[in-house]
Amino acid sequence: MPHAIRCRAAVWPLAALLAAAPAVLAWADDAPIRLADVVELSGSGASVGTLWRDAAHMAADDIDAKGGVLGHKIEITDYDTQTNPSISRAVIQKALDEHPYAVLGPIYSGSAKVDEPLTKAAGIAEFTGGAATDLTHMGSDFIFRTALSAESSEPRVARYLVDDLHAKKVAVLWVNDDAGKSVHDAIVAALQKDGATVVADVSSDGGQVSFAADVQKARRAAPDAIFVYLHEEENARFLKEVRRQGVKVPLVGDTTLMDAQTVKLAGADADGVVGHAMLTPDAPIPAIQDFVKRFQDRYHIMPDHNAIQGYMAVWLVKAATEKMGKPDAAQLAATLHGMTVDPATEPGILMKTTVLPNGDVDRQSFMVQIDNGHAKVIKVLPMLGS
Repeated sequence: MPHAIRCRAAVWPLAALLAAAPAVLAWADDAPIRLADVVELSGSGASVGTLWRDAAHMAADDIDAKGGVLGHKIEITDYDTQTNPSISRAVIQKALDEHPYAVLGPIYSGSAKVDEPLTKAAGIAEFTGGAATDLTHMGSDFIFRTALSAESSEPRVARYLVDDLHAKKVAVLWVNDDAGKSVHDAIVAALQKDGATVVADVSSDGGQVSFAADVQKARRAAPDAIFVYLHEEENARFLKEVRRQGVKVPLVGDTTLMDAQTVKLAGADADGVVGHAMLTPDAPIPAIQDFVKRFQDRYHIMPDHNAIQGYMAVWLVKAATEKMGKPDAAQLAATLHGMTVDPATEPGILMKTTVLPNGDVDRQSFMVQIDNGHAKVIKVLPMLGS
């Protein structure tokens, strides 16, 4: 088997350890590059996890159709976290026991946080869709984002609220999980820095069904605008409740509020909302538009930012492997750090992407407004300066 052999010295006798060396065996010419896709396929995150999974498989097929990665085909095995961090930890350990070349997922930051020590111990690169700030501050050299972090996104949203909407008083509604806490802390700090006051700070639970009380709390504070960060299904429920209660102030959020799943579930109640989108299927970029068309032709559903991330993650694996000149799971992470992938030479990456030294990612992003059920890009924001 062309995979890394990892031994526990406290358990194995010395002879076995010596027999196991070297740690990484030669990669057979016909051996596939095996990726473990550990993602939310059931539970509250299933609507986005399945899009990520489908896009990852589409990327593998696209790469294989062009000869694979240095002649190696890509083989993806899917594992379901059930949108539960404890289950995610168990299934990622199962995936690592099979010695994958790299791990794709999970999307939810809470699951990524408990998984991260395992991929670090195994020395396997992990590509997560999580946006929680602390994911790339936990001391692992093997964690890589496909999303922009909260600390790089929320100052942009705060600037829009203050400069464009002239909001002095803002209500902040957020989901009380790892991603939500990171976004909450980042947006509150950015608003305060820009001179705005948070007049209502309302947290909710993941999977929450009713937002009547949350909306009432926000209304009583008489804000100039409401900032929202919930998951896609909860966003839709929130938007329906906002419209039912007749709230008229601007609604502004980040990627999940602008997500295609939110818009689909909320229907007309999503019209008029504005937010920052780190990725969007409506981006005025030909490569993304081509991806969207092919994804719809294949799966008969509109992709979202999670789908784009899942697709790009597989192409990052390809680009780094080809830069090394051979498949080498042990060196994949080191090669990724500081690497820039440009669509001019690697079209599948869709957008120019730089992997920062800590595993964060840098690329363009967008300000988007929902109009008649469709996301309209109103501003393209530049790369952060990497």
